[in-house]
Amino acid sequence: MEYFPSHAGGDRAAFKGKTLVVPAVGHGNVGQLAVDLMIQTLVVDRLAPGASGASRLGCLDHPSVMPCVGTDAFAPIGGGDVGQRRARATDEGGSQSFQKKVLATALELHGDERVCPGAVFLQLRGDVSVGASKKFANDLASFIESCAFAEVVIAASLPSTAQGAAAETVGDTRFRHARFFSDGDAKETFELVTDDRWSRVDVPPIEPDSIPSHKTSSLPPWSLLRAVTRVSPNLDASCLVAVCSEGDNSDDAARAASALVRFLGISTAEDEDALQPERPKLRDGWSVPSSWLGAYGRRAAESR
Repeated sequence: MEYFPSHAGGDRAAFKGKTLVVPAVGHGNVGQLAVDLMIQTLVVDRLAPGASGASRLGCLDHPSVMPCVGTDAFAPIGGGDVGQRRARATDEGGSQSFQKKVLATALELHGDERVCPGAVFLQLRGDVSVGASKKFANDLASFIESCAFAEVVIAASLPSTAQGAAAETVGDTRFRHARFFSDGDAKETFELVTDDRWSRVDVPPIEPDSIPSHKTSSLPPWSLLRAVTRVSPNLDASCLVAVCSEGDNSDDAARAASALVRFLGISTAEDEDALQPERPKLRDGWSVPSSWLGAYGRRAAESR
């Protein structure tokens, strides 16, 4: 796992004691969509309009993550000519500089201590190669350990049919939490435990029959949750799981993001400070990133 910080605020030393929110590729991509909403609403919306790339702390590279590249996922809405798409932003040193539009990559860290203190968001856009989930999880867990994060929360999703004995109907999204305990034995056995903090925000523990057997534990999100628990046994690590159907999962993502901020105690009551109020909104005021605007026929792709 290689890491390339974008500026001094993205140095590994700057992450000590902070909380990392990371998605796991899963059913309906709810975790990735929720992280998109959190980056857009909690960070980008509170920065200078048009300051493309200002929220990005750095990029990671791993041989198991399939490469991808695209236009800025959090670009300002409205576009304009090249001159208009450049915005004046304040850098870490307090000086003024012009920032150009940036490209989105497969694995990025986002955050800004000035507008969302104590939280860092990892966005995973590239899928992990078949058979490499465990290797990727182990290397990511080692990176997390090297940064001295105090807490990790994984945002994940499972199909509604994951629970063989569940009485809920398909399409009825429900949220559960998962946390593992390991006694450090050589067999790497993990015990599912209840996290009272999740219960206090009305997210009950996941049913045991939703967790695959040890032989298939290399699948996300279990591979990452197990790896983090093993590599950093003193790290506060848990997972929010959306048990859902696949389709337009934007509402599920908004519900997941709301559960995450309640769990982490992140303030969302600063809408009056948002500098990009023109963005479309989902439930609970979550801003829709510009990269979503063409999804599900919401808006035809614009020619450039």
